[in-house]
Amino acid sequence: MSDDTQKTCKAMDKKNEVRDYLKNNHAGEDKAVFSSELEQLFSLDGRSIRRIISELRKEGCPICSDQKGYYFAKTQQDINKTVSRLNELVTGVSNSRTGLLFARVPQGQPQIEITIRIGGETV
Repeated sequence: MSDDTQKTCKAMDKKNEVRDYLKNNHAGEDKAVFSSELEQLFSLDGRSIRRIISELRKEGCPICSDQKGYYFAKTQQDINKTVSRLNELVTGVSNSRTGLLFARVPQGQPQIEITIRIGGETV
């Protein structure tokens, strides 16, 4: 088995482990678990946990989150609350992007000009 295949299998194993752990131990908002606990349990960093959660959600796995952490949905209301929160995040990012589209560099900023001379010629 190639190194890439082994890495892919390990990543899939971790993803399945995270899914099963949340489903079996953290079903419902009242049993939410912080990312830091998942990081320690699965020997992953926060970014990897977020990536796994995102992949599972894209596959339709009902993993929810709030200020208390991640949890497996018990009700449609759990899912709806998480979707609403994600919509707020998307709106915030979109608003930031729109603001930057209209941003301008302030006038009066010093300009820097760099001249490079190679063998007496200016480039």
